[in-house]
Amino acid sequence: MFAREGARVMLAARTESQLEEVARKITDDGGTVRTIPTDVSKPEDLRRMVKEAGSAFGRLDILVNNAGVTWFGKSVEEGTEELYDRLMDTNLKGMWMGCHYAVPEMKKAGGGAILNIASVHGVMGFNRQSAYAASKGGIIAGSRSLAVELAPFHIRVNVISPGAIRVREPVDQVVQRVGEQFRAEFLARFGDRMPNMRMVFQPLPIVGVPEDIAYCAVYLASDEARFVTGANFMVDGGLTAQMAQMKEADPEVKEKRRRLSEEIQAWIAEKEKERGRGGVEG
Repeated sequence: MFAREGARVMLAARTESQLEEVARKITDDGGTVRTIPTDVSKPEDLRRMVKEAGSAFGRLDILVNNAGVTWFGKSVEEGTEELYDRLMDTNLKGMWMGCHYAVPEMKKAGGGAILNIASVHGVMGFNRQSAYAASKGGIIAGSRSLAVELAPFHIRVNVISPGAIRVREPVDQVVQRVGEQFRAEFLARFGDRMPNMRMVFQPLPIVGVPEDIAYCAVYLASDEARFVTGANFMVDGGLTAQMAQMKEADPEVKEKRRRLSEEIQAWIAEKEKERGRGGVEG
């Protein structure tokens, strides 16, 4: 989306195959793009990414902190320190360190725009998501302070908090537990039901797509948003606009969610046991 608007893009992600796929699409559309494998939980990777972007394009105007992980359906008792640290290192520390390295380059350029991707979890409570919510709430609060700190340098800082967006990330979390060989089976069994069950929370009867976030990001990074900083844009189908009871108060909806959650957890447990028995190579 940024490339279509004329931006020269530095793509950063852990998986080189994903980088190559997205870069190919940008190039095919006539855009300018560079790629750099980056693990945002590692500050040195972020430092190198910012340096490469500055060297390749001569300046840095926009930073989008979009990387994030969660854990799937684990309570505070089931979570571990290792999982917690991995989540915070990626979601919260990764955002802050990205800003740490990018801000000096933006000051050299005379200003810039920073977009930090949080979540509705950062402003609402959800079951079994305490650590994830803490990381996203930290992004929102930290971004407000950064907006105040960086305003004198004409660097704007805003947040986008997505709601139910159809992305692969929840599936990836399951695959991390059960093995890549079960991805297709999981998608075939649960893929269509998961976003539909998330949609029952919100007034707007559709599920968002990544482009919905991208359009908002392009606006916030543009000169049209020159007077917007310190804001948190809720791209959530109206989820956070409604009263607390939502549609979850409907006993039938609540029961469907409960059954789906139990079915997914049972499936995960079965596949983990199957891997443990060595029945499937992975």
